[in-house]
Amino acid sequence: MSSRGITDSIREKLNIVDVVKDYIPDLRQAGRNHKACCPFHNEKTPSFTVSPDKQIFYCFGCNEGGDMFTFVMKMEGLTFVETLKKLSLKAGLEWQEAEYHQLSEKEKERLAIKKVLAAAEEFYKKLLFSSNGEKARLYLGARKISKATVERFAMGFAPPGEPALLQELERKGFSTELAVKAGLAALRDSGQVTDYFRNRVMFPIKNAAGEITAFGGRALDDSQQPKYLNSPETPLFAKRRTLYGIYEALPQIRKTGRLLILEGYMDVISAHQHGITFAVAGLGTALSTDHAAFIKRYSKDTILMFDADEAGINASIRASDIFMEAGMYVKVADLGEELDPDEYLNEHGVEAFEKKLLAAADPLEFRISALLKKRPGPMSSQDKARLIELLLDTVARQTDEILKSEWIKTLSARFDVTQESVLRQLNKKSGAARNESRAAGSEPPAASALPDVPAIELGFIHLILKDPGLTACVGELTEEDFQSPFSKKIFSAVKDMAGGEPAKAIPGLLELFPESAGLIMKLSVEEISDMNPEQNAAKAAAMIRKLSLERKWKSLKSRLSALEPAEIEEFRRLTGVLKSAAKSEPNL
Repeated sequence: MSSRGITDSIREKLNIVDVVKDYIPDLRQAGRNHKACCPFHNEKTPSFTVSPDKQIFYCFGCNEGGDMFTFVMKMEGLTFVETLKKLSLKAGLEWQEAEYHQLSEKEKERLAIKKVLAAAEEFYKKLLFSSNGEKARLYLGARKISKATVERFAMGFAPPGEPALLQELERKGFSTELAVKAGLAALRDSGQVTDYFRNRVMFPIKNAAGEITAFGGRALDDSQQPKYLNSPETPLFAKRRTLYGIYEALPQIRKTGRLLILEGYMDVISAHQHGITFAVAGLGTALSTDHAAFIKRYSKDTILMFDADEAGINASIRASDIFMEAGMYVKVADLGEELDPDEYLNEHGVEAFEKKLLAAADPLEFRISALLKKRPGPMSSQDKARLIELLLDTVARQTDEILKSEWIKTLSARFDVTQESVLRQLNKKSGAARNESRAAGSEPPAASALPDVPAIELGFIHLILKDPGLTACVGELTEEDFQSPFSKKIFSAVKDMAGGEPAKAIPGLLELFPESAGLIMKLSVEEISDMNPEQNAAKAAAMIRKLSLERKWKSLKSRLSALEPAEIEEFRRLTGVLKSAAKSEPNL
Protein backbone atom coordinates (compact mmCIF):
# COMPACT_ATOMS: atom_id res chain seq x y z
CA MET A 1 0.00 0.00 0.00
CA SER A 2 1.38 3.47 -0.87
CA SER A 3 1.90 6.11 1.81
CA ARG A 4 -1.05 8.03 0.33
CA GLY A 5 -3.27 4.98 0.70
CA ILE A 6 -2.21 4.24 4.26
CA THR A 7 -2.70 7.87 5.37
CA ASP A 8 -6.25 7.87 4.00
CA SER A 9 -6.96 4.55 5.73
CA ILE A 10 -5.59 5.85 9.03
CA ARG A 11 -7.73 9.01 8.75
CA GLU A 12 -10.80 6.84 8.23
CA LYS A 13 -10.02 4.69 11.27
CA LEU A 14 -8.69 7.25 13.77
CA ASN A 15 -10.00 10.52 15.16
CA ILE A 16 -7.39 13.18 15.90
CA VAL A 17 -9.03 13.82 19.29
CA ASP A 18 -8.27 10.25 20.41
CA VAL A 19 -4.70 10.48 19.09
CA VAL A 20 -4.02 13.76 20.91
CA LYS A 21 -5.60 12.50 24.15
CA ASP A 22 -2.98 9.74 24.30
CA TYR A 23 -0.45 12.52 24.84
CA ILE A 24 -2.59 15.20 26.52
CA PRO A 25 -5.08 13.50 28.86
CA ASP A 26 -6.42 16.91 29.98
CA LEU A 27 -7.83 17.68 26.52
CA ARG A 28 -11.43 18.82 27.11
CA GLN A 29 -14.36 19.57 24.83
CA ALA A 30 -15.13 23.28 24.33
CA GLY A 31 -18.01 23.74 21.92
CA ARG A 32 -17.33 21.91 18.68
CA ASN A 33 -13.59 21.83 19.40
CA HIS A 34 -11.39 20.45 22.18
CA LYS A 35 -8.87 22.53 24.15
CA ALA A 36 -5.86 22.11 26.45
CA CYS A 37 -2.66 23.89 27.37
CA CYS A 38 -0.24 23.64 24.47
CA PRO A 39 2.41 20.87 24.66
CA PHE A 40 4.77 22.89 22.46
CA HIS A 41 5.14 26.02 24.60
CA ASN A 42 4.47 27.12 28.17
CA GLU A 43 1.13 28.82 28.76
CA LYS A 44 -1.32 29.42 31.58
CA THR A 45 -4.57 29.66 29.59
CA PRO A 46 -5.39 26.86 27.09
CA SER A 47 -4.94 28.02 23.51
CA PHE A 48 -4.20 24.62 21.95
CA THR A 49 -7.28 23.63 19.91
CA VAL A 50 -8.20 20.35 18.25
CA SER A 51 -10.95 20.30 15.63
CA PRO A 52 -12.64 16.92 15.11
CA ASP A 53 -14.56 18.39 12.16
CA LYS A 54 -11.40 19.42 10.34
CA GLN A 55 -9.14 16.71 11.86
CA ILE A 56 -6.43 19.24 12.65
CA PHE A 57 -4.87 20.95 15.69
CA TYR A 58 -3.77 24.56 16.06
CA CYS A 59 -2.29 26.63 18.90
CA PHE A 60 -3.29 30.29 18.94
CA GLY A 61 -0.34 30.98 21.25
CA CYS A 62 2.63 29.60 19.29
CA ASN A 63 0.99 28.96 15.87
CA GLU A 64 1.95 25.27 15.79
CA GLY A 65 -0.58 23.23 13.86
CA GLY A 66 -1.24 20.36 11.50
CA ASP A 67 -2.99 17.00 11.28
CA MET A 68 -2.64 13.89 13.45
CA PHE A 69 0.54 12.84 11.61
CA THR A 70 2.20 16.22 12.21
CA PHE A 71 1.19 16.08 15.87
CA VAL A 72 2.77 12.66 16.53
CA MET A 73 5.91 13.59 14.57
CA LYS A 74 6.35 16.75 16.69
CA MET A 75 5.59 15.01 19.99
CA GLU A 76 7.90 12.03 19.50
CA GLY A 77 10.49 13.30 17.04
CA LEU A 78 9.58 10.60 14.51
CA THR A 79 9.95 10.57 10.75
CA PHE A 80 6.80 10.55 8.64
CA VAL A 81 7.18 6.87 7.80
CA GLU A 82 7.73 5.97 11.48
CA THR A 83 4.57 7.94 12.33
CA LEU A 84 2.60 6.08 9.67
CA LYS A 85 3.75 2.79 11.17
CA LYS A 86 2.82 3.84 14.71
CA LEU A 87 -0.64 5.12 13.77
CA SER A 88 -1.39 2.22 11.43
CA LEU A 89 -0.82 -0.18 14.35
CA LYS A 90 -3.10 1.96 16.53
CA ALA A 91 -5.72 1.85 13.77
CA GLY A 92 -5.47 -1.95 13.49
CA LEU A 93 -4.18 -1.81 9.92
CA GLU A 94 -1.67 -4.19 8.42
CA TRP A 95 1.66 -2.42 8.06
CA GLN A 96 3.89 -2.85 5.06
CA GLU A 97 7.23 -1.06 5.11
CA ALA A 98 7.09 2.10 3.00
CA GLU A 99 9.84 2.44 0.44
CA TYR A 100 13.00 4.07 1.76
CA HIS A 101 13.16 6.60 -1.09
CA GLN A 102 10.03 8.31 0.28
CA LEU A 103 12.08 9.71 3.18
CA SER A 104 13.90 13.04 3.09
CA GLU A 105 17.67 13.06 3.62
CA LYS A 106 17.15 14.38 7.15
CA GLU A 107 14.71 11.54 7.94
CA LYS A 108 17.11 8.96 6.51
CA GLU A 109 19.87 10.30 8.75
CA ARG A 110 17.67 10.11 11.86
CA LEU A 111 16.71 6.50 11.06
CA ALA A 112 20.37 5.57 10.51
CA ILE A 113 21.34 7.12 13.87
CA LYS A 114 18.60 5.16 15.64
CA LYS A 115 19.88 1.94 14.11
CA VAL A 116 23.51 2.53 15.09
CA LEU A 117 22.47 3.48 18.65
CA ALA A 118 20.49 0.25 18.94
CA ALA A 119 23.54 -1.71 17.75
CA ALA A 120 25.70 0.06 20.36
CA GLU A 121 23.22 -0.80 23.11
CA GLU A 122 23.45 -4.50 22.22
CA PHE A 123 27.24 -4.32 22.20
CA TYR A 124 27.43 -2.64 25.64
CA LYS A 125 24.89 -5.09 27.15
CA LYS A 126 26.80 -8.09 25.83
CA LEU A 127 30.09 -6.82 27.25
CA LEU A 128 28.63 -6.21 30.72
CA PHE A 129 28.01 -9.93 31.15
CA SER A 130 31.30 -11.00 29.52
CA SER A 131 34.56 -11.63 31.38
CA ASN A 132 35.63 -8.06 30.50
CA GLY A 133 32.64 -6.62 32.37
CA GLU A 134 33.49 -7.98 35.82
CA LYS A 135 34.56 -4.62 37.24
CA ALA A 136 31.33 -2.99 36.03
CA ARG A 137 29.26 -5.82 37.53
CA LEU A 138 31.06 -5.45 40.86
CA TYR A 139 30.34 -1.72 40.84
CA LEU A 140 26.62 -2.32 40.22
CA GLY A 141 26.57 -4.99 42.92
CA ALA A 142 28.15 -2.57 45.40
CA ARG A 143 25.38 -0.11 44.56
CA LYS A 144 22.86 -2.91 45.32
CA ILE A 145 21.41 -2.95 41.79
CA SER A 146 19.76 -6.28 40.97
CA LYS A 147 20.19 -8.16 37.71
CA ALA A 148 16.49 -7.64 36.91
CA THR A 149 16.96 -3.86 37.24
CA VAL A 150 20.12 -3.98 35.12
CA GLU A 151 18.13 -5.72 32.39
CA ARG A 152 15.13 -3.43 32.73
CA PHE A 153 17.27 -0.33 32.19
CA ALA A 154 19.44 -2.13 29.58
CA MET A 155 22.68 -1.16 31.33
CA GLY A 156 25.98 -2.11 29.76
CA PHE A 157 29.75 -1.69 29.80
CA ALA A 158 32.08 0.31 27.53
CA PRO A 159 35.56 -1.27 27.61
CA PRO A 160 38.82 0.68 27.97
CA GLY A 161 41.63 0.67 25.43
CA GLU A 162 41.17 0.21 21.70
CA PRO A 163 38.04 1.56 19.95
CA ALA A 164 36.17 -1.69 20.45
CA LEU A 165 32.74 -0.22 19.66
CA LEU A 166 33.91 1.34 16.40
CA GLN A 167 35.37 -2.00 15.31
CA GLU A 168 32.10 -3.78 16.17
CA LEU A 169 30.02 -1.19 14.30
CA GLU A 170 32.29 -1.44 11.27
CA ARG A 171 31.81 -5.22 11.24
CA LYS A 172 28.05 -4.59 11.16
CA GLY A 173 28.32 -2.20 8.21
CA PHE A 174 28.02 1.16 10.02
CA SER A 175 30.35 3.94 8.92
CA THR A 176 32.69 5.88 11.19
CA GLU A 177 31.00 9.10 10.07
CA LEU A 178 27.63 7.81 11.27
CA ALA A 179 29.12 6.77 14.64
CA VAL A 180 30.42 10.33 15.11
CA LYS A 181 27.04 11.84 14.17
CA ALA A 182 25.35 9.53 16.69
CA GLY A 183 27.70 10.64 19.49
CA LEU A 184 29.29 7.18 19.80
CA ALA A 185 32.71 8.22 18.50
CA ALA A 186 34.84 11.36 18.73
CA LEU A 187 37.38 12.94 16.42
CA ARG A 188 40.64 13.78 18.22
CA ASP A 189 42.89 16.73 17.38
CA SER A 190 45.30 14.26 15.77
CA GLY A 191 42.59 13.27 13.30
CA GLN A 192 42.11 9.83 14.89
CA VAL A 193 38.57 8.68 15.59
CA THR A 194 38.00 6.81 18.85
CA ASP A 195 35.17 5.53 21.01
CA TYR A 196 33.42 8.36 22.87
CA PHE A 197 32.79 6.18 25.96
CA ARG A 198 35.56 4.12 27.54
CA ASN A 199 35.78 2.12 30.76
CA ARG A 200 32.32 3.14 31.91
CA VAL A 201 29.07 1.62 33.10
CA MET A 202 26.62 2.56 30.35
CA PHE A 203 23.06 3.87 30.68
CA PRO A 204 20.94 4.03 27.51
CA ILE A 205 18.89 7.23 27.39
CA LYS A 206 15.45 6.69 25.84
CA ASN A 207 12.70 9.00 24.69
CA ALA A 208 9.07 8.62 25.72
CA ALA A 209 8.52 6.09 22.92
CA GLY A 210 11.32 3.84 24.20
CA GLU A 211 13.80 4.63 21.42
CA ILE A 212 17.46 5.15 22.35
CA THR A 213 18.56 8.70 21.64
CA ALA A 214 21.85 8.83 23.56
CA PHE A 215 23.94 7.25 26.33
CA GLY A 216 25.34 8.20 29.71
CA GLY A 217 28.45 6.63 31.16
CA ARG A 218 29.76 6.38 34.75
CA ALA A 219 33.56 6.18 35.10
CA LEU A 220 34.91 3.03 36.80
CA ASP A 221 38.24 4.58 37.87
CA ASP A 222 38.36 7.42 40.40
CA SER A 223 41.02 9.18 38.33
CA GLN A 224 38.79 9.21 35.25
CA GLN A 225 37.07 12.54 34.57
CA PRO A 226 34.33 13.47 34.26
CA LYS A 227 32.73 10.94 36.58
CA TYR A 228 29.51 11.04 34.55
CA LEU A 229 29.63 11.64 30.80
CA ASN A 230 26.64 12.13 28.49
CA SER A 231 26.51 11.85 24.72
CA PRO A 232 27.08 15.12 22.86
CA GLU A 233 24.10 16.87 21.24
CA THR A 234 22.96 15.07 18.07
CA PRO A 235 19.99 15.29 15.68
CA LEU A 236 18.15 12.97 18.13
CA PHE A 237 19.43 14.23 21.47
CA ALA A 238 19.15 17.55 23.31
CA LYS A 239 19.77 17.62 27.07
CA ARG A 240 17.34 20.49 27.62
CA ARG A 241 14.45 18.33 26.36
CA THR A 242 15.45 14.95 27.79
CA LEU A 243 14.64 13.21 31.07
CA TYR A 244 16.39 9.98 32.02
CA GLY A 245 13.97 7.19 32.91
CA ILE A 246 10.93 8.78 31.24
CA TYR A 247 10.13 5.68 29.18
CA GLU A 248 10.22 3.40 32.23
CA ALA A 249 8.32 5.92 34.39
CA LEU A 250 5.64 7.06 31.96
CA PRO A 251 3.09 4.26 32.59
CA GLN A 252 2.96 5.10 36.32
CA ILE A 253 3.03 8.86 35.70
CA ARG A 254 0.08 8.57 33.32
CA LYS A 255 -1.78 6.40 35.82
CA THR A 256 -1.29 8.63 38.87
CA GLY A 257 -0.39 12.07 37.49
CA ARG A 258 2.57 12.01 39.89
CA LEU A 259 6.21 12.62 38.92
CA LEU A 260 9.41 12.71 40.97
CA ILE A 261 12.52 14.46 39.62
CA LEU A 262 15.86 13.28 41.02
CA GLU A 263 19.45 14.24 40.17
CA GLY A 264 21.14 11.25 38.57
CA TYR A 265 21.00 7.88 36.85
CA MET A 266 21.60 5.81 39.98
CA ASP A 267 18.97 7.74 41.95
CA VAL A 268 16.34 6.92 39.30
CA ILE A 269 17.39 3.29 38.94
CA SER A 270 17.39 2.70 42.70
CA ALA A 271 14.02 4.44 43.07
CA HIS A 272 12.45 2.17 40.43
CA GLN A 273 14.01 -0.89 42.04
CA HIS A 274 12.32 0.10 45.33
CA GLY A 275 8.93 0.59 43.65
CA ILE A 276 9.10 4.38 43.15
CA THR A 277 8.39 3.91 39.47
CA PHE A 278 7.43 7.52 38.71
CA ALA A 279 11.01 8.85 39.09
CA VAL A 280 13.05 10.57 36.36
CA ALA A 281 16.18 12.77 36.26
CA GLY A 282 17.70 15.58 34.27
CA LEU A 283 21.01 15.03 32.53
CA GLY A 284 23.54 17.12 34.39
CA THR A 285 22.06 20.45 33.28
CA ALA A 286 19.54 22.73 34.96
CA LEU A 287 15.91 21.87 34.27
CA SER A 288 14.60 24.01 31.43
CA THR A 289 11.35 25.46 30.12
CA ASP A 290 11.39 22.60 27.58
CA HIS A 291 11.42 20.11 30.47
CA ALA A 292 8.54 21.98 32.10
CA ALA A 293 6.46 21.94 28.91
CA PHE A 294 7.04 18.19 28.54
CA ILE A 295 6.29 17.34 32.19
CA LYS A 296 3.16 19.49 32.18
CA ARG A 297 1.56 17.16 29.63
CA TYR A 298 1.51 14.29 32.11
CA SER A 299 2.03 15.41 35.69
CA LYS A 300 -0.30 17.24 38.05
CA ASP A 301 1.84 16.55 41.12
CA THR A 302 5.54 17.19 40.47
CA ILE A 303 8.09 16.77 43.27
CA LEU A 304 11.73 17.86 43.14
CA MET A 305 14.29 15.98 45.25
CA PHE A 306 17.89 17.03 44.76
CA ASP A 307 20.99 16.63 46.92
CA ALA A 308 20.96 18.42 50.28
CA ASP A 309 24.10 20.45 49.54
CA GLU A 310 24.04 24.12 48.50
CA ALA A 311 24.20 23.27 44.79
CA GLY A 312 21.19 20.96 45.18
CA ILE A 313 19.21 23.59 47.11
CA ASN A 314 19.92 26.24 44.47
CA ALA A 315 18.98 23.81 41.69
CA SER A 316 15.67 23.09 43.47
CA ILE A 317 14.89 26.80 43.71
CA ARG A 318 15.72 27.44 40.03
CA ALA A 319 13.67 24.45 38.87
CA SER A 320 10.63 25.34 41.01
CA ASP A 321 10.75 28.90 39.60
CA ILE A 322 10.66 27.54 36.03
CA PHE A 323 7.79 25.20 36.80
CA MET A 324 5.75 27.90 38.55
CA GLU A 325 6.20 30.26 35.61
CA ALA A 326 4.87 27.46 33.41
CA GLY A 327 1.69 27.41 35.50
CA MET A 328 2.54 24.13 37.25
CA TYR A 329 2.15 23.06 40.87
CA VAL A 330 5.44 21.83 42.28
CA LYS A 331 6.81 20.80 45.67
CA VAL A 332 10.35 20.26 46.95
CA ALA A 333 11.30 17.26 49.11
CA ASP A 334 14.27 17.26 51.47
CA LEU A 335 15.85 14.05 52.77
CA GLY A 336 17.19 16.00 55.73
CA GLU A 337 20.65 14.43 55.72
CA GLU A 338 23.75 14.13 53.57
CA LEU A 339 22.59 11.08 51.61
CA ASP A 340 21.74 10.69 47.94
CA PRO A 341 18.24 9.28 47.24
CA ASP A 342 19.66 5.86 46.28
CA GLU A 343 21.74 5.75 49.49
CA TYR A 344 18.74 6.82 51.55
CA LEU A 345 16.54 4.12 50.00
CA ASN A 346 19.11 1.42 50.66
CA GLU A 347 19.65 2.52 54.27
CA HIS A 348 16.13 3.51 55.36
CA GLY A 349 13.78 1.76 52.93
CA VAL A 350 10.89 2.82 50.76
CA GLU A 351 8.42 3.67 53.57
CA ALA A 352 10.74 6.29 55.06
CA PHE A 353 11.37 7.64 51.56
CA GLU A 354 7.63 7.93 50.84
CA LYS A 355 7.19 9.87 54.09
CA LYS A 356 9.77 12.36 52.86
CA LEU A 357 7.80 12.74 49.63
CA LEU A 358 4.56 13.32 51.53
CA ALA A 359 6.30 15.98 53.62
CA ALA A 360 7.48 17.89 50.53
CA ALA A 361 7.17 21.65 50.96
CA ASP A 362 5.88 24.23 48.53
CA PRO A 363 8.63 26.36 46.94
CA LEU A 364 8.23 29.30 49.33
CA GLU A 365 8.40 27.16 52.49
CA PHE A 366 11.41 25.32 51.11
CA ARG A 367 13.25 28.54 50.38
CA ILE A 368 12.37 30.03 53.79
CA SER A 369 13.79 26.93 55.51
CA ALA A 370 16.95 27.04 53.39
CA LEU A 371 17.55 30.72 54.16
CA LEU A 372 16.81 30.45 57.88
CA LYS A 373 19.26 27.54 58.26
CA LYS A 374 22.01 30.05 57.49
CA ARG A 375 20.70 32.53 60.11
CA PRO A 376 20.05 30.62 63.34
CA GLY A 377 20.16 33.72 65.60
CA PRO A 378 17.82 36.71 66.00
CA MET A 379 17.35 38.95 62.96
CA SER A 380 17.50 42.71 62.75
CA SER A 381 14.87 44.69 60.84
CA GLN A 382 17.26 45.04 57.93
CA ASP A 383 17.89 41.27 57.92
CA LYS A 384 14.14 40.68 57.69
CA ALA A 385 13.80 43.17 54.86
CA ARG A 386 16.62 41.54 52.87
CA LEU A 387 15.21 38.04 53.37
CA ILE A 388 11.68 39.09 52.40
CA GLU A 389 13.09 40.78 49.29
CA LEU A 390 14.75 37.50 48.27
CA LEU A 391 11.63 35.45 49.01
CA LEU A 392 9.45 37.79 46.96
CA ASP A 393 11.35 36.51 43.90
CA THR A 394 9.59 33.19 44.48
CA VAL A 395 6.20 34.79 45.21
CA ALA A 396 6.36 36.88 42.03
CA ARG A 397 6.82 33.75 39.90
CA GLN A 398 3.68 32.07 41.25
CA THR A 399 0.93 32.32 38.63
CA ASP A 400 -1.89 31.08 40.90
CA GLU A 401 -3.31 34.23 42.53
CA ILE A 402 -4.83 32.29 45.45
CA LEU A 403 -1.47 30.71 46.29
CA LYS A 404 0.23 34.07 45.87
CA SER A 405 -2.20 35.57 48.42
CA GLU A 406 -1.51 32.72 50.85
CA TRP A 407 2.23 33.18 50.47
CA ILE A 408 1.92 36.87 51.33
CA LYS A 409 0.16 35.81 54.55
CA THR A 410 2.95 33.28 55.20
CA LEU A 411 5.69 35.92 54.87
CA SER A 412 3.74 38.29 57.08
CA ALA A 413 3.36 35.70 59.84
CA ARG A 414 6.89 34.23 59.63
CA PHE A 415 8.63 37.62 59.82
CA ASP A 416 6.05 39.47 61.93
CA VAL A 417 5.31 42.24 59.44
CA THR A 418 2.00 43.44 57.98
CA GLN A 419 0.49 41.82 54.90
CA GLU A 420 0.00 45.29 53.40
CA SER A 421 3.73 46.05 53.54
CA VAL A 422 4.60 42.70 51.93
CA LEU A 423 2.06 43.29 49.16
CA ARG A 424 3.35 46.83 48.48
CA GLN A 425 6.90 45.52 48.23
CA LEU A 426 5.77 42.77 45.85
CA ASN A 427 4.00 45.31 43.63
CA LYS A 428 7.14 47.48 43.57
CA LYS A 429 9.21 44.46 42.57
CA SER A 430 6.79 43.42 39.84
CA GLY A 431 6.66 46.97 38.43
CA ALA A 432 10.46 47.25 38.36
CA ALA A 433 10.74 43.89 36.57
CA ARG A 434 8.27 45.03 33.90
CA ASN A 435 10.20 48.27 33.33
CA GLU A 436 13.49 46.38 33.02
CA SER A 437 11.87 44.02 30.53
CA ARG A 438 10.68 46.93 28.38
CA ALA A 439 14.07 48.67 28.58
CA ALA A 440 15.83 45.50 27.48
CA GLY A 441 13.45 45.10 24.58
CA SER A 442 12.26 41.73 25.87
CA GLU A 443 8.54 42.35 25.61
CA PRO A 444 6.72 39.37 24.09
CA PRO A 445 6.83 39.47 20.30
CA ALA A 446 3.67 40.57 18.53
CA ALA A 447 1.67 37.94 16.73
CA SER A 448 2.80 37.42 13.17
CA ALA A 449 0.96 39.77 10.81
CA LEU A 450 -1.82 38.46 8.63
CA PRO A 451 -1.41 38.74 4.87
CA ASP A 452 -2.95 41.85 3.32
CA VAL A 453 -6.52 40.53 3.02
CA PRO A 454 -9.53 42.90 3.05
CA ALA A 455 -11.71 42.32 6.11
CA ILE A 456 -14.79 41.33 4.09
CA GLU A 457 -12.76 38.71 2.19
CA LEU A 458 -11.11 37.37 5.36
CA GLY A 459 -14.52 37.01 7.02
CA PHE A 460 -15.90 35.17 3.99
CA ILE A 461 -12.90 32.83 3.79
CA HIS A 462 -13.32 32.16 7.52
CA LEU A 463 -16.91 31.06 6.90
CA ILE A 464 -16.14 28.69 4.02
CA LEU A 465 -13.17 27.16 5.83
CA LYS A 466 -15.51 26.34 8.72
CA ASP A 467 -18.04 24.89 6.25
CA PRO A 468 -16.94 24.35 2.63
CA GLY A 469 -20.56 23.66 1.69
CA LEU A 470 -21.28 27.39 2.04
CA THR A 471 -19.74 27.90 -1.41
CA ALA A 472 -23.19 26.90 -2.68
CA CYS A 473 -24.48 30.28 -1.40
CA VAL A 474 -22.14 32.52 -3.38
CA GLY A 475 -24.22 33.25 -6.49
CA GLU A 476 -22.12 34.66 -9.35
CA LEU A 477 -19.00 35.15 -7.24
CA THR A 478 -15.80 34.05 -9.01
CA GLU A 479 -12.13 33.80 -8.12
CA GLU A 480 -11.44 37.04 -10.03
CA ASP A 481 -13.74 39.04 -7.74
CA PHE A 482 -11.24 38.81 -4.87
CA GLN A 483 -8.45 41.35 -4.34
CA SER A 484 -6.17 39.18 -2.17
CA PRO A 485 -4.12 36.37 -3.77
CA PHE A 486 -4.76 34.37 -0.56
CA SER A 487 -8.54 34.76 -0.95
CA LYS A 488 -8.41 33.87 -4.65
CA LYS A 489 -6.57 30.59 -4.18
CA ILE A 490 -8.50 29.49 -1.08
CA PHE A 491 -11.93 30.26 -2.60
CA SER A 492 -11.09 28.41 -5.81
CA ALA A 493 -9.73 25.34 -3.98
CA VAL A 494 -12.56 25.18 -1.40
CA LYS A 495 -15.18 25.46 -4.17
CA ASP A 496 -13.55 22.51 -5.96
CA MET A 497 -13.59 20.49 -2.70
CA ALA A 498 -17.10 21.48 -1.58
CA GLY A 499 -18.71 18.21 -2.65
CA GLY A 500 -16.22 16.07 -0.74
CA GLU A 501 -15.90 15.12 2.91
CA PRO A 502 -15.43 18.17 5.18
CA ALA A 503 -12.76 16.37 7.25
CA LYS A 504 -10.59 16.02 4.13
CA ALA A 505 -10.95 19.62 2.93
CA ILE A 506 -8.51 21.27 5.35
CA PRO A 507 -5.77 18.59 5.10
CA GLY A 508 -6.14 18.94 1.33
CA LEU A 509 -5.69 22.71 1.51
CA LEU A 510 -2.64 22.34 3.75
CA GLU A 511 -1.02 20.10 1.12
CA LEU A 512 -1.90 22.53 -1.69
CA PHE A 513 -0.79 25.69 0.10
CA PRO A 514 1.87 24.90 2.73
CA GLU A 515 3.02 28.55 2.64
CA SER A 516 -0.41 29.58 4.06
CA ALA A 517 -0.82 26.64 6.46
CA GLY A 518 -0.75 28.76 9.64
CA LEU A 519 -3.58 31.06 8.56
CA ILE A 520 -5.65 28.22 7.08
CA MET A 521 -5.48 26.27 10.35
CA LYS A 522 -6.12 29.35 12.48
CA LEU A 523 -9.26 30.32 10.56
CA SER A 524 -10.58 26.77 10.28
CA VAL A 525 -10.53 26.13 14.06
CA GLU A 526 -11.35 29.66 15.28
CA GLU A 527 -14.90 29.74 16.61
CA ILE A 528 -17.55 31.95 14.93
CA SER A 529 -20.59 33.14 16.87
CA ASP A 530 -22.76 32.92 13.76
CA MET A 531 -26.42 31.96 14.03
CA ASN A 532 -27.02 32.05 10.27
CA PRO A 533 -23.84 31.19 8.34
CA GLU A 534 -25.70 30.59 5.03
CA GLN A 535 -27.23 34.06 5.05
CA ASN A 536 -23.98 35.73 6.09
CA ALA A 537 -21.99 33.85 3.47
CA ALA A 538 -24.46 34.98 0.81
CA LYS A 539 -24.28 38.59 2.04
CA ALA A 540 -20.46 38.57 2.12
CA ALA A 541 -20.31 37.02 -1.37
CA ALA A 542 -22.71 39.68 -2.71
CA MET A 543 -20.63 42.47 -1.16
CA ILE A 544 -17.34 41.06 -2.54
CA ARG A 545 -18.98 40.76 -5.96
CA LYS A 546 -20.29 44.36 -5.78
CA LEU A 547 -16.88 45.73 -4.74
CA SER A 548 -15.28 43.85 -7.64
CA LEU A 549 -17.75 45.36 -10.13
CA GLU A 550 -17.13 48.85 -8.70
CA ARG A 551 -13.39 48.44 -9.17
CA LYS A 552 -13.91 47.41 -12.79
CA TRP A 553 -16.32 50.33 -13.38
CA LYS A 554 -13.87 52.87 -11.88
CA SER A 555 -11.02 51.46 -13.96
CA LEU A 556 -13.03 51.85 -17.17
CA LYS A 557 -14.24 55.33 -16.20
CA SER A 558 -10.67 56.53 -15.57
CA ARG A 559 -9.84 56.02 -19.27
CA LEU A 560 -13.32 56.59 -20.71
CA SER A 561 -12.14 58.65 -23.71
CA ALA A 562 -9.81 55.84 -24.86
CA LEU A 563 -12.17 52.86 -24.51
CA GLU A 564 -12.71 50.38 -27.29
CA PRO A 565 -16.36 49.77 -28.40
CA ALA A 566 -16.54 46.49 -26.44
CA GLU A 567 -15.22 48.23 -23.33
CA ILE A 568 -17.79 51.04 -23.72
CA GLU A 569 -20.52 48.41 -23.82
CA GLU A 570 -19.09 46.77 -20.69
CA PHE A 571 -18.98 50.17 -18.93
CA ARG A 572 -22.67 50.75 -19.71
CA ARG A 573 -23.56 47.26 -18.51
CA LEU A 574 -21.71 47.73 -15.24
CA THR A 575 -23.35 51.13 -14.72
CA GLY A 576 -26.78 49.52 -15.00
CA VAL A 577 -25.86 46.60 -12.72
CA LEU A 578 -24.49 48.91 -10.00
CA LYS A 579 -27.54 51.20 -10.16
CA SER A 580 -29.82 48.18 -9.71
CA ALA A 581 -27.67 46.93 -6.85
CA ALA A 582 -27.82 50.34 -5.15
CA LYS A 583 -31.64 50.32 -5.26
CA SER A 584 -31.84 46.82 -3.73
CA GLU A 585 -28.98 47.26 -1.25
CA PRO A 586 -31.14 47.36 1.93
CA ASN A 587 -32.28 43.82 1.12
CA LEU A 588 -28.75 42.47 0.84
